[in-house]
Amino acid sequence: MIKLLLTRFWPVFLPVMLYIAWLLLHRHKANKAGQPIPDWRDGPWLWVVATSLVLGILGFLSLGVMQESHTGGYTPPHVENGKIVPGSVE
Repeated sequence: MIKLLLTRFWPVFLPVMLYIAWLLLHRHKANKAGQPIPDWRDGPWLWVVATSLVLGILGFLSLGVMQESHTGGYTPPHVENGKIVPGSVE
């Protein structure tokens, strides 16, 4: 399950990870300068969510376009002479 999430949905998580890095950097700079530390809600959440949605939609579209299409008939797995013959598309 984790492998599926990391390999297929990493573009969706990328903006969130960039936001976390941005927040940590700004907190570090504010702490160093003696300014108030920004809260996690002070950042550009609208842009993070919008970018994640767009990347998710583009990812699903690219998976659909790049997927192999089979135009033949499907033969399900069956038993011949006591041996299992795997299914195939012809």
